[in-house]
Amino acid sequence: MDRTNRNILILGLLIIVLVVVGYYFLLLSPLLANLSESAEARDAKEAQLANVRQEVAALEAVRANAPEIERQLLEYSKRVPTQPQIETLVVQIEEIADAAGVTQLSIQPGTPGPPPGGGDYSVVPITMSFEGTYEQMQLFLENTRNLARLVTVNNLCYSVADPIGGEEAACTIEEAPETATTGEGTTVEGIERMLQVAVEAEVYFQPSVEPSDVPAGTAPPAPETTTPAPETTTSAP
Repeated sequence: MDRTNRNILILGLLIIVLVVVGYYFLLLSPLLANLSESAEARDAKEAQLANVRQEVAALEAVRANAPEIERQLLEYSKRVPTQPQIETLVVQIEEIADAAGVTQLSIQPGTPGPPPGGGDYSVVPITMSFEGTYEQMQLFLENTRNLARLVTVNNLCYSVADPIGGEEAACTIEEAPETATTGEGTTVEGIERMLQVAVEAEVYFQPSVEPSDVPAGTAPPAPETTTPAPETTTSAP
């Protein structure tokens, strides 16, 4: 093969390479980019469709449970009066304390206010203190949950009422569980020890007011009464 033919062959190969490179950058690369974008768009739509299906399933579950939800809302609404009724609540707590055998030391209602997340009802914080055994406090808390008035126990603070050696036991704060715990050291030589328990709770009321008088997302103000809710303190005999 002479030099002319070799140059022609080399030139032909270069032309072929240039054509392949040009095809890739001008046609194949944009096509691949479009395919990639189409795949990403398809994945996004599939993810969106999956979210929609989940929302539809959740709505279907809510619709299926709507009668039960309405029943629970009706039950709770019956347990939330339209007035604070603190005096009545104090009497009810005294009754269940006597029934449980615990000694009521004090009941101190706080100032009514709106709920933290907003709502068309008001919250009254209540701080109570009692003295009794673990089993007695268990029975008292169970009776509290079964009151006709809705009462939410948020925290419990307890200490041993008769510490060994005269040293005061530290008061332990706990988030109120379904079943209270006493920890260690509540019994000594088979004799159950007395506990002093402070209870932080909340009660609710839903005043009847015109919707136009209540800003959206806030609790209505407590109605004015001739006898304000007292801060009742009952001393143990």
